[in-house]
Amino acid sequence: MKTSAEKDNIFKDQSGRGRLDDAGAFPKVVLIDTISFCNLRCSMCVHSKMTRKKGVMAWGLFKKIIDEIAEENKDTRVWMVFFGEALILKKTKPSIFDMIAHAKKKGLTDVVMNSNANMLDARAAKGLIESGLDAIYIGLDAFTPETYSKVRVGGDYKQTVGNVVNLLKAKKDARISKPEVFVQFVEMDINKAEKKDFIEFWSGQGAKVKIRPKVSWAGMIDAPGLVLGNKDRWPCYWAMQTMSITDTGKVVTCAVDLDAKFVAGDVTNRTLKEIWNGKLKELRKLHILKDYESLPENCKNCRDWQSARADYYMINP
Repeated sequence: MKTSAEKDNIFKDQSGRGRLDDAGAFPKVVLIDTISFCNLRCSMCVHSKMTRKKGVMAWGLFKKIIDEIAEENKDTRVWMVFFGEALILKKTKPSIFDMIAHAKKKGLTDVVMNSNANMLDARAAKGLIESGLDAIYIGLDAFTPETYSKVRVGGDYKQTVGNVVNLLKAKKDARISKPEVFVQFVEMDINKAEKKDFIEFWSGQGAKVKIRPKVSWAGMIDAPGLVLGNKDRWPCYWAMQTMSITDTGKVVTCAVDLDAKFVAGDVTNRTLKEIWNGKLKELRKLHILKDYESLPENCKNCRDWQSARADYYMINP
């Protein structure tokens, strides 16, 4: 097996600490809130505490975002979900597959999504393959039904594992490489004893395994692994590289700003590039200067900058 670091442009500063460079004139990653509803109540997630109104992104707004990304940088990584379950849109018109297909038609090279895979039936698997999705990250976080029921509350372990195995089989039978299938394991006290078995099983199935630390959602839940304070802080991956857009078009600080506590702009009346080089650029400067006290309240004392990393395991080709 082999491991790799997160795709995040990490380098070391003179102190030896990990640091992230500014993405420059346009974000390297854009998260699009195609839908903010979810079908599970996961223990390490704060979706149930979200106070902003849940919704589905309008097709016109989605196209506006994708079309600008295609003009600025077709290699921008585009996540088809920010804080919901995109497969809820598998039967809508337009569907999540129509959204993916539009992004690929525009020439985007790195269109990805995450999912809990409870709704990843054969029809959905076919839709993801045919739409041209580049990668899917599937949150499982357990190797036994007992642990899964405590972590992925409301999900069906046996059905979900079968869904993922069937997607991998469909790819193999069709002799295609995409979408790349990643299975994710957020390491916590409740599941850490299952980590080795999880890696061995899913690597053997042909998936890539992503092991990542638990996030606190800017302090909303306990994340014991986030032990460093501001004196050891480095610029945050999400702040320096990514743009997160809600279903109504509001651009927020980062991927853990679920309630849009800080709004940098609105893509319904401004371009992504304008917003990226406005208030978000000011936040990036504060990170680079290590002036964390001047950050917005939801960002000032956040510890999740430590969790924007992962280890990957896969069978050597």
